[in-house]
Amino acid sequence: MKKSTLRGLSLSLFASIAIYSCTHVSGTYISSHGSMAGRSMKDNCMDCHKTGATEGGFVVAGTVFRHDSVSRNPNCTIMLHTRSSDSLKSELPDSVIATVEVDGVGNFYTTHPIDLSNGFYPSVTSASGVETQHMKTLTTNGSCNSCHGVTQAHIVIE
Repeated sequence: MKKSTLRGLSLSLFASIAIYSCTHVSGTYISSHGSMAGRSMKDNCMDCHKTGATEGGFVVAGTVFRHDSVSRNPNCTIMLHTRSSDSLKSELPDSVIATVEVDGVGNFYTTHPIDLSNGFYPSVTSASGVETQHMKTLTTNGSCNSCHGVTQAHIVIE
């Protein structure tokens, strides 16, 4: 095979990979109850879907588990609050920055622009609406699985 033909094939293959790598995560992605779109996600979602890296970079993403920390918990709801759960008991108003539905396989994610720079207190509510868990510490990190399941316990709720 001629060197020019081999070089052309190599460049075509490289260009195809580069285009796929840049476009397979582009677009708008927002999880929703019952959706199975997140079924292939595991570990830290934002290892691939990096905020700002592509048009499809997630702003907030993670996985919710049942109390056994093994079984995923679908169709829950994540809320990002401006105040901690302790301060919600006062008369001061809470402002919800965003609400993200957990999909049918236990993952939640959004590419919708959300300003996290002032920090937020996440909460997760079970699909039945009976149980709600609140994170007690302020965070500015929307990559929930970068801590939960690594240095912190999984996000769990029944």
